[in-house]
Amino acid sequence: MLDTQYRMHEDICKFPSEEYYEGKLKTAVTQPSSVLRVDERTMPIVFGDVKGKTISLVVNTAKGNENSKANMEERNKVVLLGTHAQSIVILSPYNAQVSEIRDELKKRKMDEITVTTITKSQGSEWRYVILSTVCSLPSEEIVSEPDRAWLSKHLGFVGDPNQINVGITRAREGLCIIGNQELLCCSTAWRKLLDHYKLHNAVTDAEKISVHCA
Repeated sequence: MLDTQYRMHEDICKFPSEEYYEGKLKTAVTQPSSVLRVDERTMPIVFGDVKGKTISLVVNTAKGNENSKANMEERNKVVLLGTHAQSIVILSPYNAQVSEIRDELKKRKMDEITVTTITKSQGSEWRYVILSTVCSLPSEEIVSEPDRAWLSKHLGFVGDPNQINVGITRAREGLCIIGNQELLCCSTAWRKLLDHYKLHNAVTDAEKISVHCA
């Protein structure tokens, strides 16, 4: 394994190194300044909690029409953040969310911003990444000890460690994840990530996150 990476800020690299590469991934990049801010603090990594609603949509893809998921509350937040920075990409696991975000950016004449799925982002890198996880449920519908079938229904491949690893390793300088913290914590992989972010005071309400162009 190549053990030295030249892409990511050390704080972005730390969790995937510990979780997916046995802590062996070293960083050999100068430490840039992120454009992400929480209460005037500069944050290379941040998770923004959004209590949105998951909806099912039919979206046209290269393989034809397919059922997919979207979340309008998350769409609105990532679009707001995305329109304030250059060299930024917006990722999501779902084609429907990608389509909704692209349409909203087009309305704002900001369609030069790259929006794509996590799967299609593999092998690419950007200075800043905003990741919309989409899946959400009201608190009263979230179970404390979910079984595999429940996780598959409500989180699907959002909880796939490979998807998570790809999504959180595309950014060089700043990574902002938007999602429903309570639901994502039902997934072991996401719970580990959120515990790591909490140790770095990097979990907050999404409304507190802002972008200041470098």
